[in-house]
Amino acid sequence: MRINYRRRWAGVRRALRETDTDAFVAVAAANTRWLASAESPPGSPPGSTLNYVVVPRRGAPTGITSSLEGHRCQKEAGVKDLRLWSGYPDVGAEHTSAKAALKSLLEEKEAKSVLTDQTLRLQRGISVQNSTAVRDLRACKAPDELERIRIAVRHADAGQRFAHELCEAGAELTEYEVAAEIDYFLRRRGVQETSFTTIIASGSNAAFSHHSPGRRRLRDGDPVICDFGVFWKGYCSDITRTYFVGGNPTSKWRQRYAMVLEANQRSQNALRHGAVAQDVDGAGRNFLGRNGVGKHFVHGTGHGFGHEIHEWPSITYGQKTVLQQGMTVTIEPGLYFPRQGGIRIEDDMLVTRSGSETLTHSAKALY
Repeated sequence: MRINYRRRWAGVRRALRETDTDAFVAVAAANTRWLASAESPPGSPPGSTLNYVVVPRRGAPTGITSSLEGHRCQKEAGVKDLRLWSGYPDVGAEHTSAKAALKSLLEEKEAKSVLTDQTLRLQRGISVQNSTAVRDLRACKAPDELERIRIAVRHADAGQRFAHELCEAGAELTEYEVAAEIDYFLRRRGVQETSFTTIIASGSNAAFSHHSPGRRRLRDGDPVICDFGVFWKGYCSDITRTYFVGGNPTSKWRQRYAMVLEANQRSQNALRHGAVAQDVDGAGRNFLGRNGVGKHFVHGTGHGFGHEIHEWPSITYGQKTVLQQGMTVTIEPGLYFPRQGGIRIEDDMLVTRSGSETLTHSAKALY
């Protein structure tokens, strides 16, 4: 299914009409990608080289990029009107900076007011107002986006099945080695890149929620938190499972694992269209608190994901966002015990009208 950019631009134009504004200027890299080069993963051209994308109230959107990437953007980007700039006089570009190209474009469009997603200084006579319009549009995924997310999740699920076998049989492997094996497995499947640096946290290192893999060797009985995802055509996944080296955790770790698994399920059960984010968080958090381990759950229950690994909304304490059908979010409760280790179980979820759909299918009822 091809990316439907026209639907995205139409959503931006609705925000312009509602605010009686002349143009939207996307500055944030994730938003320029979403509006004009959605299949590029973060940091990769041509999406990463679009300095601005301007969506006028009327007329075609325009991208601004350097002459270095002009040809590639013409071929691959969703916008066909491109304004090029270059800091090298011999190149012969019309403008010497991206900002100069933007100011010239707004003058050409006779824009007197703009919405933007970041702080932006423009010439006198143009009013600038910050807006979350694109962030809000990105939160609810369209069919073309869900198709890509589902494929990204399937690749990460396969990676977790590989990680399960590797970790349970992996005594004496280092965290570096486990991470490298998983990344290589995923790359061989043809993914664009991993969603972030793969987290492999073993033994006492699993007490750190975002531990970076190191030289520690896996030992029999260790909990091993495996947290990773992949990008597929510009969209990502994010899955965490916890395994035990040797596959036979102690009774204490089995009890802790069961509590995290139950918290995960309770928050999933609370997830639906119209639910309040803090209530979804509270469904699992309150269960852990009643069982005397609430102080060991030290982060939010989840976050949006899709075009970026962390998107709006946030599923956490005090967050009063009303969730909507089409949002993709993670549910990832965890318990972390200093100098002992930790457990996290994370699923990728789709909010539906009647409840939610669990997109992840790798096994988690393991111990």
